[in-house]
Amino acid sequence: FMNYGRIVILRHKDEFHTLLAGFASIDVSTGEFLLEGEPIGAMGSASDGSDLYVEIRHHNQPIDPAPWIKGL
Repeated sequence: FMNYGRIVILRHKDEFHTLLAGFASIDVSTGEFLLEGEPIGAMGSASDGSDLYVEIRHHNQPIDPAPWIKGL
């Protein structure tokens, strides 16, 4: 993940992980337990081209989240 810039990797149950990248700042620490909805960092401004990158992994392999978010 060297080219992703500032990243946060969230570990979920059942060997799922969410990788989030594109942060201007990160407000959490390695190993910290997070509550649902808790802020983890801040994005840059739209003018600097910041985009949020989200990747969901299962057993360390990327998976397509489309079936989960279809219809939202």
